[in-house]
Amino acid sequence: MEGAPGKDVASRLSHALVVAAAVAVASVHLLKGLARVPAEPAAGLAVAVACLALVVVQLRHSTPALRRLVPVAPPVAWTAVELAVGCLAVAPLGVSIGLLCLPAASLLLERRWILLLLFGGSAALVELTRSGSVRDTVDMTLIVAIGGIMLYAVTTLALFATRAHAARLTLAASAVTAERLRIAAGLETDLADGLAEVHGLALRDDPTVLDDLLAAARRTLAATRATAAELRSLSLAPEAASARALLTSAGIAADLRVGHSEPLGPAGTVLATVLREAVTAVVRVGDARRCEIVTGERAGQVVLRVVSDGVPTAALGADVLDGLADRVRAVGGRLTAGLEPDGRFAVEAAVAATPAPAAAADPPELRTVLGLYFLVLGTFCVKAVLLVPVPLLGLGVPCLLVFCGLQIRFATQESPRRARLVLLASAALALVPLPWFGRNWIGAVGILAGSLLIALPLRAGLAFAAAAAVAGGVITGGGVVPALLAAVDALITCVVVYGVLRLVRLVRELQRAGAGLARAAVVTERLRAARDLHDLLGHGLTAILLKAELARRLAATDPGRGRAELRDIVRLAERGESELRTVVGGGPRLSFEAELASATAVLEAAAIKVEVDDVPVPAAAGAVLSVVLREAVTNILRHSCARHARIATSVDEDSVRLEVENDGVPDGVRAPGSGIGGLTVRLTAIGGTLAAGPDDGWYLLRAEVPAG
Repeated sequence: MEGAPGKDVASRLSHALVVAAAVAVASVHLLKGLARVPAEPAAGLAVAVACLALVVVQLRHSTPALRRLVPVAPPVAWTAVELAVGCLAVAPLGVSIGLLCLPAASLLLERRWILLLLFGGSAALVELTRSGSVRDTVDMTLIVAIGGIMLYAVTTLALFATRAHAARLTLAASAVTAERLRIAAGLETDLADGLAEVHGLALRDDPTVLDDLLAAARRTLAATRATAAELRSLSLAPEAASARALLTSAGIAADLRVGHSEPLGPAGTVLATVLREAVTAVVRVGDARRCEIVTGERAGQVVLRVVSDGVPTAALGADVLDGLADRVRAVGGRLTAGLEPDGRFAVEAAVAATPAPAAAADPPELRTVLGLYFLVLGTFCVKAVLLVPVPLLGLGVPCLLVFCGLQIRFATQESPRRARLVLLASAALALVPLPWFGRNWIGAVGILAGSLLIALPLRAGLAFAAAAAVAGGVITGGGVVPALLAAVDALITCVVVYGVLRLVRLVRELQRAGAGLARAAVVTERLRAARDLHDLLGHGLTAILLKAELARRLAATDPGRGRAELRDIVRLAERGESELRTVVGGGPRLSFEAELASATAVLEAAAIKVEVDDVPVPAAAGAVLSVVLREAVTNILRHSCARHARIATSVDEDSVRLEVENDGVPDGVRAPGSGIGGLTVRLTAIGGTLAAGPDDGWYLLRAEVPAG
């Protein structure tokens, strides 16, 4: 719902509806005033000016700019001006008391109850003096009450919609903060305790504890990976992005189409596993040219399909497929694999979709406005009954009750079943009785027209609403002028009803959008924590395991170097504890210089000769490249037989580049794994690039990020 800078669609729409409602209420009196100009120029112009002044002053409630025009004037001064203009228009100028619904709305908005009662009583007394008819006095007083309540409802909803839109980011931030606290509470148990145990054992500087240290490190690494997988389970996005990067790097065209809603919940981990294994199989076979990854929702399930044009019989080993099928069945899903009619091989997994979150309860402001709208419908019934001929009351009252029941159903349910039938029945009840039930029945036509504007697309709604108003005016009869005035009355009611119902829906849309934004922010926060666990803590624990294994081998042959490795483990464990705080948002930014020194030490500990060609890099870029460097070093240790490695950085005006290469390219180079795929997505999000692959007998990883 974003619009131009500094102005959002919700605020513009809310303000436009308030203006439209205020202008609509005053328009009939404005037109009558202009009609008096030829015969009474001064009086006619005064009425027109009074109508416009009342509209402008009433709009101060929803337009802060108007209040700032006279900053020294207290609210009571605005109220006094509005009441004075209204009284002058009604008493000396002879305007209908219906115009007083504008100041009545202001009194409602400002909670001036005593003044409102006095004002309403005075208006009724003026009308009684003019007409001498109790029935007409009640009728006109009800017009003031209905108009005031509807303007109050429109303005209240518009202000609430603006606040709801402005608060959506605050709500999302609060959701992220709450999620970060939950994540922190979980990480600071097993993981924090595991790191503390590793740190404590390494501090003892005793080779005899290496077996215990290795066991603790393995448990902590397993817990880290399990926690990262659990955090990622809400979303398939990271695995889908990694799958695309994996396929692209293998020269396979990737077609990714996402059609499911997130968050997924625990079943997301199973689908991520299926996606990873299926895509890995496609890459491993190596003869596919195109692979489609499609997700969607069907019959309450999230469905994942991986379809490739490679060799079908070798697409998945039976053991892999059976293992995946067991995991999918364990969460109540199913997995199938086989040939498509076009000869392609498809793997399809389906798991139960996460139930949609329960709709948020209407806020008190919305419930109040809906209650007032229903009160207006009841008031309309009373007003209509006043002019229904007594012999027809037996038919008129049931018609009113059915019509109002249909409108209540329409107002409370945004997409009511059989909406067309509801509107058709409302149209019959609004238009057919007009010739017999009196002029007040034209209000039903206006309510119908407002409902049509809500239920139909805008152009069709405008056409049908205008047609209903004109038809209502014609059916009432009595000549051209009465018919025109009846149509105008219907259109005024239409605009106000549309304003209320549209704002009710807007508030609910904003609630849903805010809740969706909060859910998306929570998913993003969990993915950030999962990514950081993998990129920071996971890699650090891998380095600890490597050094612990090395220290154990050196314990008998080179005790001094073995103790040096233990001291390195102490440093790595301390860094791991710091990085755990980073994951939960309480730690410092990664230092590239520290990461480079650590990477060099880890590689040299693995008997890999390291050549470093570095220049100072900006802190922001260095924080990102630190993660890339750690992933590159981990891949060298896991997947290569390198004896030499080179790490180089360069900086120019716009970008910072990191290159990591090694001479340990194995036979049948594998495509990059999910770690590289995840880093590709991470760098792309900030305008960077990542490439990895064989280069003149070496394996080269090159990352480039913006200097800022």
